[in-house]
Amino acid sequence: MKFKIQAVSDFLHNAFVGGKDKDYERAVTQMVDAIKRQRTFYNKEIRDWKIARATALDPIMPRRKMLIDIMEEVLDDPFIYGRSETRKLRVSNKSVAIVDKDGEINEEKTKLLQKLWFKNLIKYTLDSIYFSYTLMYPKELDENGFIKNLSFVYRDHIVPETTEILIYPYDLQGENFRDGDLKKWMLWVNHEHSIGLLNKAIPLWIFKKHSWQNWDEFEEMFGIPMRTAKVASTDPRVKKEVDKWLKDLGSAGWARFPEGVEIDIKESNSRDSFNVFNEKRKACNEELANLFDGNSETAKDTGSRAKTGEIINGTQKLITMDDETFVMFFINDDVLPWLRGLGYPFEETDTCIWNDNEKLTPKERLEIFKGVKDLGYKIKKEQIETELDVEIVGEVSGGEPPQPIPQNRRTNFNTPHNHFSGCEAEMEHPANVRDITPQEENFLRQLYENPGTINWSYNEFKASHTPLLEAIKQGFGKMDFDFDSTDHRRMRAWMNNIHRFGVDKTQAEVYELNEMLKDPEVKSFNDFRNKAKSVFPNYKELYLRTEWDHANATSNMAARYLEMMDDVEIAPYWRLNAIIDDGTTVICRSLDGKVFDKRDQNSWKFLPPLHWKCRTDAEDIFDDYDGEITSFDGAKEIDPDGWERMQKQGFDVNWGDSDQVFTQAQSYLKKLPQDAMPINVDDLGITDYGLSEWAKVKKNSYPEKAVTIKSHIDKTGMARIITSENLPVWIDAKASKLDDQLFTQIRETLMKPDEVYWSDSSKVPQSVFIRFYKDGAFKVTTESVKVTDFELIADADTIRKGLLVNTTKK
Repeated sequence: MKFKIQAVSDFLHNAFVGGKDKDYERAVTQMVDAIKRQRTFYNKEIRDWKIARATALDPIMPRRKMLIDIMEEVLDDPFIYGRSETRKLRVSNKSVAIVDKDGEINEEKTKLLQKLWFKNLIKYTLDSIYFSYTLMYPKELDENGFIKNLSFVYRDHIVPETTEILIYPYDLQGENFRDGDLKKWMLWVNHEHSIGLLNKAIPLWIFKKHSWQNWDEFEEMFGIPMRTAKVASTDPRVKKEVDKWLKDLGSAGWARFPEGVEIDIKESNSRDSFNVFNEKRKACNEELANLFDGNSETAKDTGSRAKTGEIINGTQKLITMDDETFVMFFINDDVLPWLRGLGYPFEETDTCIWNDNEKLTPKERLEIFKGVKDLGYKIKKEQIETELDVEIVGEVSGGEPPQPIPQNRRTNFNTPHNHFSGCEAEMEHPANVRDITPQEENFLRQLYENPGTINWSYNEFKASHTPLLEAIKQGFGKMDFDFDSTDHRRMRAWMNNIHRFGVDKTQAEVYELNEMLKDPEVKSFNDFRNKAKSVFPNYKELYLRTEWDHANATSNMAARYLEMMDDVEIAPYWRLNAIIDDGTTVICRSLDGKVFDKRDQNSWKFLPPLHWKCRTDAEDIFDDYDGEITSFDGAKEIDPDGWERMQKQGFDVNWGDSDQVFTQAQSYLKKLPQDAMPINVDDLGITDYGLSEWAKVKKNSYPEKAVTIKSHIDKTGMARIITSENLPVWIDAKASKLDDQLFTQIRETLMKPDEVYWSDSSKVPQSVFIRFYKDGAFKVTTESVKVTDFELIADADTIRKGLLVNTTKK
């Protein structure tokens, strides 16, 4: 064998001098050891669980100690504990009642169970689902010999297969609690052929726990910026000393190094890798939610919204019903006989039931009584007094007999300017309800003194614009800010729609006031004031109330639509549910209960609201539905006149997939003459808003500390900023050649603008964000979700044009 001198030299250098190759080898070895160690720990815990399960199922000497220890540790997980407790509370929070053989509630016997110990009994009984068994006993009795406190025997001291209690968990033999003196005091609940629901959760919990540990190690390795030092000296002692200083630097913001040492801090570029561990954690939680809740929706936090409550409630309802049935059978078959043995005055014919009636409010109970009466049946006076907690002293005489409810009182679908129709009771016209405000009177005087020259008012615009924006945000709920999400894009389109709707509405209002000036009866300002004072409450109260309800309903229904379409695989149908009373319209009444196929896109044109003041709702229908499916054409044929009115009034729209809150048919421009032109918002400037010139406004200071572009870059490779409108916009930092300082200025302007102007004169509506500084105004222009332009303008007043949609009061 031949040896090379250089190879021997390198080996001796690395082995005894501490060369670079040895350092690399040591680092790699440590990392490999860490991976092996984590893998070993995971395999060990899985192996321990399998051994514990095998020990619990041992046919000769089963023992639960090891498995119970793991299960109790599993319950320390906040997510698992929360799910298990919530499931128990849905049952334990219900009230029970004791009824005799005639079905009458016995209040005295019921009071014996209205105790804390009985609530705990229900919880301990439900615990048996998780551990497979529970052995309860009365820990303390009161002076009458009744239970005062209830407890349970530690499960690792019980052998359910032989019904023995062990003094120590690994004793070879114990005492049978189903025989002898113990039998009277012990209450046993057991699920045969099961070792508990928590046993199924253990492997998921182990996997999740190690995901947390791996995440923590990842942060330690890669989350902290790397500190490096360049040393001019080649002396190993100097290098070792600098290594010691770097290690001891800690969180200090300063350090002293010898001359020739250069320190560099490198930010980690692996920050997004945490998603690998986070997604593993989420996946585990979703599987655990399936185990405890029957669905994974309760574990999801995707940032948009949870799926429809119908899915969650549907599965949880089935599980809760099964738990309630199990508990009630156990109470009647085991608990009541056990309590009779302890001296409780329960008869063999007594039965325990869930007292669901306690959940009903007096108003809800009254509605039940009315419903029974409408069916033609009489009700005992004593029952009414008991259920409603009232004393009936006689009947009211001399009253008119109740009139039959008309089939339908309202069939019309009126425009926004006549809001006395729909599914609500008629409202009083607001004319003469209030006098005009000083601000409104001042505006009337301007119109009177300058007839025909004023066609718009910013104050009147804000009165409708601000509430309507709030209505869509409240109706839609939480938004997903992911670049590809439809949430924020839909919200932006709605806001554009409301900007224009508000401008047109104000133009129509001012036009109506100007027309009143032409009335021959208007000979003085007081005449004009008296004639015009009903206009303000009409537009700002009556019309706005209906418009707010409509905006809120359409945005809420859009959110519902997105959720329902997410569930199309398990709930492929949807049902229209109307509120039926004397105010229900013909079309809502006729379509009530109709089920549509979600894949029939045209059917979504019947997604509520179907008219102004519509109270109709929509809900998911699961794939086990086997009833009649109504087609789009079939729905039109049910009420052809109603469908025609929907088209005429602009309600033949799938609100879930529409960029409009108010359709063109609902625009106030219809009140204007045909030759009237809509207001071009680009013609509006600071004088229309009563704003001060730039020279007189308060100026901002430039940001002292810059934020990094890198910290705002998401998976698109672009930097995302959340604007003052609570909408995301993206800017391509590389294409725009931004440095951190300029990016910070753009970010400040978008997040804290002094003024925001909107314009729809171009193909794509634009928003201009302006922030004032001493040397001019910084302007950032956005189109849809992108920043398209930014610059500092010295003559700031020249860019303060468009519809002012947001301003900071100075």
